Amino acid sequence: MIRSTAKAIFDRAGGLKCIRWLNRRRLRILMYHRFADRAALARQCEHIRAWYQPVAMHAAADWLEGRAALPPYAVAVTVDDGYRDFLEAGHPIFAEYGIPVTVYLVTDFLDGKSWLWFDRVVQAFLVARVGEAAVEMPGGKALTFTLDSEAARRAAGQRVADLAVSWSAAERSALVERLPRLLRAELPARAPAEFQPLAWDDVRRLAERGVEFGAHTRSHPILSAVADPAELRGEIAGSKARIECELQKPVLHFCYPNGKMPDIGPVVMEAVRAAGMRTAVTAEPGLNTARQDAFLLRRIGTDPGHEQMYFARGLAGLRG
Repeated sequence: MIRSTAKAIFDRAGGLKCIRWLNRRRLRILMYHRFADRAALARQCEHIRAWYQPVAMHAAADWLEGRAALPPYAVAVTVDDGYRDFLEAGHPIFAEYGIPVTVYLVTDFLDGKSWLWFDRVVQAFLVARVGEAAVEMPGGKALTFTLDSEAARRAAGQRVADLAVSWSAAERSALVERLPRLLRAELPARAPAEFQPLAWDDVRRLAERGVEFGAHTRSHPILSAVADPAELRGEIAGSKARIECELQKPVLHFCYPNGKMPDIGPVVMEAVRAAGMRTAVTAEPGLNTARQDAFLLRRIGTDPGHEQMYFARGLAGLRG
């Protein structure tokens, strides 16, 4: 409570405005995923329009390459993965406020070949037919969950998915394979409504309305764990080519799955450059200067459900 009060006093005294001004020459890149709350997103867009200058990722690329300047208080909006709720709830609000958006697509997800592993984990818990489950972690420790309500099942699934982000690819794959048996859960071959992707027809219509699309791999692996050079090229250049085939226009922006530095590395960065991208975004927090490596761009993670002052402080350049 003391910390929250101190933050409120700092903001009311003009501290937030000062931080915003000090960072006016830096590029902010927002990172969204899902859009469950349209009203909350509208409030965030109102804040963006009141204090910042929205720009597209191609404008950010021109700036990083020294081709053009950005306006002060520049902010770019990006969306990861390619869920259908961007079409239904996200894009209408961004369009209403005239805010350009870049959406990074996982192409196997859109092609119906697979749905995202973390959604499979959450769904397995949601449809579990057991009242309690012990999930073994790497190293032999097990976490026990009581699954006596939908809220408890969803929280358990999200907890396990969050923990598994830092596991090896083999450990995550084993988890996704064993969870349905452990939980006596039946998972469909295609994603259920909550986790459905955009259709390619949706992508084409959104592109006609000005949405920019980038590549986010074929299957959302941790790229630093992909040892086979041909597989790595397929994930990066293959996803780019798949989107270009559908849109008949170049795809020049990339998003690293998970996006932390251990998930990337120089071999992955070189593969992204070799694929012909102009920029690549991470999930590392922070703002970007004109000297920032265009293939290691920092972003500000956000969600429409975030408290408004938290959103405002993060966008200004404050952490915590």
